[in-house]
Amino acid sequence: MLSDKLRRCATHYPDKVAYYQGDRSRNWKDVYERAKKLAGAMQAMGVKPGDRVGIVCKECIEVYEHFYACVLIGAVRVGINWRYSPREMLHVISNSALNVCIIQDSCKPLIDPVLAEVQQLDCTLIGLGDDHGIALDFEGLIADDAPCDIVAVDGKMPLLHTYTSGVTADPKGVVLSHHAIETEISVVPSYYCLSGADIYYNPAQSAWVAILGGMFGLSNGMTTVIPHDLFDVNNYLKDVERRKVTASLLVPAMMQSLCDIKDEITNDISSLKTVAYGSAPSTPALIRNFSSTFGVDLVQLYGMTECCAWAAFLMPDDHRKALKDHPEILKASGRFATHVDYRICSEEGVDVPPGETGIIWLKGDTIMTEYLNLPEQTKEVLQPDGWLITNDIGRVDENGYVYITDRQKSLINTGGVNVFPSMVESVISEMPEISEVSVVGVPHPRWGEAVVAAVVVLDKSISNEEIQKQVLAYSVTNLSKLESPKHVEVMEALPRTFSGKLDKNNLRKYFVENNITDW
Repeated sequence: MLSDKLRRCATHYPDKVAYYQGDRSRNWKDVYERAKKLAGAMQAMGVKPGDRVGIVCKECIEVYEHFYACVLIGAVRVGINWRYSPREMLHVISNSALNVCIIQDSCKPLIDPVLAEVQQLDCTLIGLGDDHGIALDFEGLIADDAPCDIVAVDGKMPLLHTYTSGVTADPKGVVLSHHAIETEISVVPSYYCLSGADIYYNPAQSAWVAILGGMFGLSNGMTTVIPHDLFDVNNYLKDVERRKVTASLLVPAMMQSLCDIKDEITNDISSLKTVAYGSAPSTPALIRNFSSTFGVDLVQLYGMTECCAWAAFLMPDDHRKALKDHPEILKASGRFATHVDYRICSEEGVDVPPGETGIIWLKGDTIMTEYLNLPEQTKEVLQPDGWLITNDIGRVDENGYVYITDRQKSLINTGGVNVFPSMVESVISEMPEISEVSVVGVPHPRWGEAVVAAVVVLDKSISNEEIQKQVLAYSVTNLSKLESPKHVEVMEALPRTFSGKLDKNNLRKYFVENNITDW
């Protein structure tokens, strides 16, 4: 069980640093003891196995202490992205039926607009930080030192509700079990080339499934470095130097940022030996540039939330082979790991001939249990025999390399974060001035893709400039920053296919051909 792994880390490596965060650190023994005290406090509040405990928080060590506390008592950890709009946060809290929610002081103003509604949901609030103004305090509960009764959980029990923007107007919860997460944490670090001697930098946002990368130390006792609040490239370089970071995860946008300032870097980052990259498509040019600039081993990652994050890996030897004399391999996403099976299927669910393109299906111990409270959407992607239909389009060559040709069709990936166009469309369409809206992603030199919108207005007397301002302002208020369009185009009519459906391919082509880059 995960609780046993945490206990063993505390017993075997009591004085070894488990986490660095800025100038702060916590060893394995203290992380375990604090997690037990928080768990005991939650049990004293009435939290039982299967109850949901949420957290709205930027990156800090307490995020992991909260997760481990949930592990110890069989509670379900629910991450709430502080970048969500208040109404999205309210949806997550309501959808998961939170029993308890921890709110960091810096995030409280973000949730304040819906705080009264949250309190009406019979959700107990705990404040984290020095200035939260909430009756119950995170550190105060730990100081109370309530006894913790560690629960022996069934591996099928849910441990994590991780939310992502869904195909409806609300974030969609993916349910992951104790067994799925334990499998991921046990198996995946070796594909990252991580050992107990590594100092691993994990910059990923902890609100979603990427938090599991910050728990890889449970598999080998290694030390993990996390950002202080937010990722910043200069602080990253500082942390690599002072903590002697040996391995790191980066999204392509971060890799590009480092390449952009390569001539200005004065930090000693020679300790860095391995960089894993994923969460967004990368280009062969960026891979070559980063490899030649920093001379590290590279690991590319492919996966999705529904399979606990990662399922395929392009390993350092693959990169060396590709960079030497097989450049086509740089277009691959890797080879599937041994903890998953795969199929490449037609739309009818029939296996296509080897080497041909089709829909990727996955099966294994890390596959999600369901989409929370969405039985119909769960049925669409999760087969009775356990196969997950990913809706990613790809092929596998004769050497086992998987090539992704279309990532979930209309999905927009901006800066390593997935955005569904329908989510943005459903919000903008609520504006009374808007008749129709269509949202697509267009290439962006730094973030991979940028979110752009085309609208048709009801009142033609309003100038295009005014409509653009109104839509952008409305989006910033009702959507997260990453979901908000970077450009709004006012059109007389949206392009459609012969059958009357919106033609997003032509719309995307319009933005590209007109070189609209005013972001």
